[in-house]
Amino acid sequence: MRRLVALFVLFAVTAAASPAEAGFGIKVRGGYSYISYGGWNAWADDFNGKIPSGIPTMDNINWLPEISAEFSFPILPTFSGAVGIGYVSGKSDFSYDAVGESLSFLHKVNAMPLVFNVYWEPPLISVNPFLYGGVGFYRTSLEFDYWLTSGGDRIGYSAELDKWGFGLQAGGGVSIPVAPAMSIDVGLQGRWADVSGFDGTATNQDDETVDVYLADYEGYFGPEEKDAGEPEGSVDLSGVMIFIGVSFGF
Repeated sequence: MRRLVALFVLFAVTAAASPAEAGFGIKVRGGYSYISYGGWNAWADDFNGKIPSGIPTMDNINWLPEISAEFSFPILPTFSGAVGIGYVSGKSDFSYDAVGESLSFLHKVNAMPLVFNVYWEPPLISVNPFLYGGVGFYRTSLEFDYWLTSGGDRIGYSAELDKWGFGLQAGGGVSIPVAPAMSIDVGLQGRWADVSGFDGTATNQDDETVDVYLADYEGYFGPEEKDAGEPEGSVDLSGVMIFIGVSFGF
């Protein structure tokens, strides 16, 4: 009888620690991404190098919070596919007030990637490694606010631009079972996504609206009127993400 009880306990512990058989599931993750965001950061560094000491500096856009959710489905015993959506957002701002004058810059970026991944997840007992890779389609939106107030007059503009872009991602980590159909995931992801071709509209202090595109040239990164002839800019979302999440099987 004792042997039977011991075998039952051993079976129960093993079953609880083992991952569920390959099936449908949901993966929810959150973490921080480090992105290069080339054009804006180069312009911010140039701006900061020209302003006098004691004046606030322009922020770079590098470390951004990111979340994602994926629905997974079986392909082969150790392979599964997944389709999901994510969200990454960041901003940079600058403001300075002097006697009777003020200057403010604000730039925001929001990206919502639709991803398609393939996972390799070998079924082990306690800690399960996984690798994945796939493609993404990034709905990226930009906001710019540049305003100068002097002598009671306010000049500047607010602009909104957007674009769908293509990206690639790959990563890996470990999955730690905490219940028969639930695990904690910890991992690292790399991504390439350089989005260009932005367009949108800008509105000035007189509520006049013009069509704009994203320009990037010496001393400037931001919206420019259509047909201005300046070089086109891009938003580089490439980088790495450290994440932790939860996976559910059903």
